[in-house]
Amino acid sequence: MALARWRPEPAPGVRPRSAGWRWPAVFATVLCLLTVPPIALAAIRVPAGSVFSGYVVIARDAYVYQAMWRTGWQGAWLFHSAFTSETLPGIVLYPWYLWPAHLLGWAAGPWLYHLARLGATAALLAAVFMLIGELFRPRLLRRWALLLCVLGGGVGALLPHDVHIGPVTTHATEMIAPGTSVADLIAMAPHLPWAMALMCWTMVAALRLRHGVSRPWVAGGLAALLGLQLIYPQLALLAVAVLLCWSLVRRHRGPARFAAAGALLQLPYLIYLFWVWRTTPATLSVIRPVLEVGDPFGFLVLSHLTASGLIAVAIWRRRLRGDLLLPALWIVGMTIFMFAPGISGLLGRSFMASSIPFGLCATPGLLSLLRGVRAVRWRRRLVALALATSSFFGIFSLAQPYWIAGFRLDPRAEYESRAEAVLLAELAPRVSVRDLVLTTYLDGIFVPAQTDARVFAGHPEMTIDAAHKSAQALAFFADWGPVERASFLQANQIDYVLTTEVEVAGRLEHDPGLRLIEREAGAAVFQVIR
Repeated sequence: MALARWRPEPAPGVRPRSAGWRWPAVFATVLCLLTVPPIALAAIRVPAGSVFSGYVVIARDAYVYQAMWRTGWQGAWLFHSAFTSETLPGIVLYPWYLWPAHLLGWAAGPWLYHLARLGATAALLAAVFMLIGELFRPRLLRRWALLLCVLGGGVGALLPHDVHIGPVTTHATEMIAPGTSVADLIAMAPHLPWAMALMCWTMVAALRLRHGVSRPWVAGGLAALLGLQLIYPQLALLAVAVLLCWSLVRRHRGPARFAAAGALLQLPYLIYLFWVWRTTPATLSVIRPVLEVGDPFGFLVLSHLTASGLIAVAIWRRRLRGDLLLPALWIVGMTIFMFAPGISGLLGRSFMASSIPFGLCATPGLLSLLRGVRAVRWRRRLVALALATSSFFGIFSLAQPYWIAGFRLDPRAEYESRAEAVLLAELAPRVSVRDLVLTTYLDGIFVPAQTDARVFAGHPEMTIDAAHKSAQALAFFADWGPVERASFLQANQIDYVLTTEVEVAGRLEHDPGLRLIEREAGAAVFQVIR
């Protein structure tokens, strides 16, 4: 394999050669298709007495988004958590699910979820390739960069959960916080790859402005930044900070003005969120602003081992310069956001798709390494080894959904009791958003996704004081007598009770405060008598 060489700009009037979209298009198509068979595998291997939910990877979260689509279709423009009993004011949150649902909510469910996910994946891969095209001209170099960006990752899957280095205990970020690799991201919820597509598009717009102001690129970049802010405000802040630092270091006036305009564009929504937090903090308590991300060594080294080594080579050979400072500052910025005291609790999700900036910075290191090898045969072996070791976690991420589906690693979320599905179908026409259903934790995940009712305790990250409420629900079904149950139902204004346990259903059937609506294969739903 010969080394990639820089090609001169085409002469005026000469039509430039194709940007080489065919190979990336085939690569993107293969990646998208690889995420489909696990769904079919899980659908084929349905346990007796169950129905397939339609979701495999992080299935519990998928029900939250399905519930949002339902509420959007019912006319909601503002977010209210359907997984907690408190009545909270609506806020501008999760608009990427609520607002399109006014048109598409009739299709809320697995089909819409996976079509949106595949569309977002295609947009992300296209944006990554456009970003690569702005930084590298040789076609072969672009292909290496695409593999490093999309399949890049670390060796956390080969290590124990706790890695001890002398007195220090470290953790690989990708094993405790999913989403560090693009290959990991594309099987998850559709807003995640879509957010990273918008971030890459913002970077592309800024790079295009190096050569002069272009109104379409300014408008498109600001629109992408605004869309990113409505998904993850911390990523929009990271993008603006990185672009501003890069443009000032490189003395690019157009990108600097673009970054300043992006910062001003974000102010209204940030002020709004601050006002919500100060006036009604409970409305933000149903979201999880930060994930556990480990430590800097686990993130920079263990989670990007090969890429970090190639970046070190690029720094040593002085190849990490020019506009490659943009992804380098991206790495610096996300590391600060993740681990700086005082801000990491709010901005920690900035690690999303970190394989992109690491891959971009590793590419010149790989080229520098190859230039030190004379024999073509050894160059080929070296590049194959570098790409293979860097792609370990990406390949692992693509294989993991097959593992989940094949071995039913999350059966209570992948599959729903057929009896419960029948009961919720019976309950759906009876209830509205004003009705509150009491059930146990896992059953509570299904209720808002399949009916318009709210649930006393459901998804733990969408339920205020989830642990306490879950304990109360378990006590209601297992320990309390009729008097205690009646007092609890009245105090929490619960309208319906759902159980999938045969013994519990038989016991509640004799409760004078409950009226049996429907019973199916041992499961039962009751209406509270006022």
